[in-house]
Amino acid sequence: MTVESQNMGEPALDEPARRFASALLSSGQMALAGLRAAFFAESDRWFLWTPVLVGAGIALYFAAPVEPPLWLAGTALVLAGVALYAARGAQWASLAVVAAATFCILLGFAAATSRTALTAAPVLQAPWSGTLTGRLLQSEVSNKGGLTLTIAPLTMQRLSADEMPARVRLSMRIKNVEVTPGETLRLRARLMPPPDPVEPAGFDFARQVWFLRIGGVGFAYSAPDHLAPPPDDLTTRIARLRSAITARVRDTIGGPAGAVAAALITGEKRAIPKKTVDDLRRAGLSHVLSISGLHMVLFAGSLFWFLRAGLAASAHLALRYPIKKWAAAAALGGATFYLAISGAGVATQRAYVMIGLMFIAILLDRPAISMRNVALAALIVLLWQPESLLSASFHMSFAAVVALIAFYETPFVQNLLAPNREARRSRWLTPLRYAGRHFLGIAFTTAVAGFATGAYSAFHFNNIEPYSMVGNLGALPLVSFIVMPAALVALVLMPFGLDGPALWVMGQGIDVMLAVAHFVSSLEGAEGLVASAPLPALVLVTFGGLWMALWRRRWRFFGVLPIVMGLMFWSSGTKPALLIDRDGKLVALRGADDTLRLSSARPAYTAEAWLRHNGDHRAPKEAASKEFRTCDVLGCIMRAEGNVLVALPTSLDAMRDDCTRADVIVTSIGMPRSLRRSCKSRLVVDRFDLWRNGAIAFTIPAGEVSNPENWERQTARDMRGDRPWVRKPTARKKVKAEAATTVKPAPQ
Repeated sequence: MTVESQNMGEPALDEPARRFASALLSSGQMALAGLRAAFFAESDRWFLWTPVLVGAGIALYFAAPVEPPLWLAGTALVLAGVALYAARGAQWASLAVVAAATFCILLGFAAATSRTALTAAPVLQAPWSGTLTGRLLQSEVSNKGGLTLTIAPLTMQRLSADEMPARVRLSMRIKNVEVTPGETLRLRARLMPPPDPVEPAGFDFARQVWFLRIGGVGFAYSAPDHLAPPPDDLTTRIARLRSAITARVRDTIGGPAGAVAAALITGEKRAIPKKTVDDLRRAGLSHVLSISGLHMVLFAGSLFWFLRAGLAASAHLALRYPIKKWAAAAALGGATFYLAISGAGVATQRAYVMIGLMFIAILLDRPAISMRNVALAALIVLLWQPESLLSASFHMSFAAVVALIAFYETPFVQNLLAPNREARRSRWLTPLRYAGRHFLGIAFTTAVAGFATGAYSAFHFNNIEPYSMVGNLGALPLVSFIVMPAALVALVLMPFGLDGPALWVMGQGIDVMLAVAHFVSSLEGAEGLVASAPLPALVLVTFGGLWMALWRRRWRFFGVLPIVMGLMFWSSGTKPALLIDRDGKLVALRGADDTLRLSSARPAYTAEAWLRHNGDHRAPKEAASKEFRTCDVLGCIMRAEGNVLVALPTSLDAMRDDCTRADVIVTSIGMPRSLRRSCKSRLVVDRFDLWRNGAIAFTIPAGEVSNPENWERQTARDMRGDRPWVRKPTARKKVKAEAATTVKPAPQ
């Protein structure tokens, strides 16, 4: 065959492939055109994505490995604003949409950068002990009778003004100590820098308290000396009022119910017994303890209903004046008062913004509850406190509200509720119908909210509540009709000393609620622990849920795909085979059965966190069984999978002995340079490495079980980056040991 004939035959051979490529290209163009048409057809829903884009910018800020300069964030935002202004009259609408999305992302990035700079305050870089003088900002009674104090230091022994934290948090175990918010105290204390995460990807407490301007945590050695009374300013008055209300409610009702009642009114939860907290959590009722949307709606909503009903009793007022707006304005004032006495926690602030927008909408003759109001509330919160994007309360509260509004605005649910609205009224059937609709509403609300928040509960707390619907069906009617209305009446009557009967009613309702929680928590399988999930899995689930909730047309069902992908990836990822805590005092090895074997049951907080993150129900003492380790006065020996020997020496002599036989050495003391050079162990982690890097996790690549020198290392410092809330290791004087993890070749 000639070359020409071969060339002439090639087009015939490639024709099917060309047709397939053409059809594929045409299908892709049609799909893009359809998506573009659907996107522009829902232009009225674009605003709902504004807080999502702002949140994406905030997430980019916190994911940065180094702190971005404030000028860079500001310059980028200005340039994005100029581009948005220039694109407003562009013929291509897509260009304007891209410019607006970019501006929103950079707005979130700049807001987070500015927030960090504005809240910057000194943080302790080393443990401190001495005499502290400062102004008491807040005090809470613990369930054991002690106090938790938040103090703004005025003087700290041996520390200059530039080194003193703006605030410190102290625990005081001394009982029967009376303090007043605002007064100046002097006491002896032991303070530590805010602790690092207990594992590389763990909860960052230091980052959380950075935005509260708390630069040290610890405990008090002595009872405080009262140096000066509190000043007579608004902040002190509110703090004193809150403290007085807390004591009044807790002492009048008494017991666990009194502690829960105080938490519902003033937000102080430390006095609640641990067993009560655990029962409420297993019953799916832990949200009751956090003053959020439920409490704010019940409190301010009850006030709105009572005021409007009272004004409507007068025909003269009802027919001539806007009594609905009057009641909304008064309820907004009541919500503001509730915010002030509740401590203005992050969840309470979000709830206040949302209900405030609802009452303002009533004053402006706008729909009170809508997805647009929720989006506006989320936008305000994110710009006001960008760090809240990382909190579980933000995720769970907004996920529940968005899911509920999206559920109840669907045509199916609207059609389902329509016959009930138009049904004929009956003297006997109306109360039964109302009660039935209320319980049906609780069932629907619990199911939808539980489904929407389940992923976040599993991600943040490694916990799911299988019987949450049972607990909420039994307890929420009590909270709605007895507990919170009684709390409102008690607060109104408290200045006159007539609050006793209302608090008694509130206490009885809480007692029944706690009985329901105890019953549900005692059921078999009431607590379900799940292992920690990778962050990308939660991002996929969140994006899919938002896609389904914020759009209205059929293309919203595309959101099912990322949700399914996120759930499929939930248990993916390589689990660490060796965990070392930030002080080197606790080590965990993963066994062949995928369970963790602990070298000790202490530190208890770290051990419990590791087990919970692994989805393990065992107590630390059980996980630290002697069958997993051999210990003596010189340290411990543990065997990892693949017969790798891990030694935990506690002295220099033990370290020399372990260097001759252990494959891995983990120690909380420093290894001398001379010993390091002669040590035959293939992996060494000592005090200096932990000091620089914090907690460390090792994963084992395939086929490298018996080769510790090839294990992959991940540190808390690597995950946190070079950020303001990350304590930077400083050079120490006369350091004679090497300060690094040493990996030595296998002995020949």
